Amino acid sequence: MNPLLTIIIPTYNSQHTVKKAIDSILNQTFREYEILIIDNQSKDETIAVLEQYILNNNPVRVVSEKDNGIYDAMNKGISLAKGEWVYFLGSDDRLFGKDTLQEIFSNKDNLQ
Repeated sequence: MNPLLTIIIPTYNSQHTVKKAIDSILNQTFREYEILIIDNQSKDETIAVLEQYILNNNPVRVVSEKDNGIYDAMNKGISLAKGEWVYFLGSDDRLFGKDTLQEIFSNKDNLQ
C-alpha cells in the first residue's frame, strides 16, 4: 500500500544537519509516510549518514545523482513520490513537534 505522504528532502553536503531533519520525521506519531532523499552527489559523509537509516529498515529511500540544483531535485522527488500528498523539508529543517503531521492529517477528508 502506498503511503499517504511523501516527504522529499533535497540534500547536498548535509552530513551535519540531515540527521535532525530525518529524526524529526521518524519521531512523528503519524506513520503513513515515506521519506525520499534526493542527493546531489554529496562530497561529504551525507550518504554514510543516510545509509544508517536504510540499514535500520526505516521508510527512507535515497537517490544520489547529479542534478541541476534544488528545484531539479524537488522535481525528481515529485516524479518518484508514492504518496498522495507531497511535502518538502530542507535538510537543515525539522518538524517542530511529534504530533505535527498527525494534526495536519487528523481529518484528511477535509484536505481535498
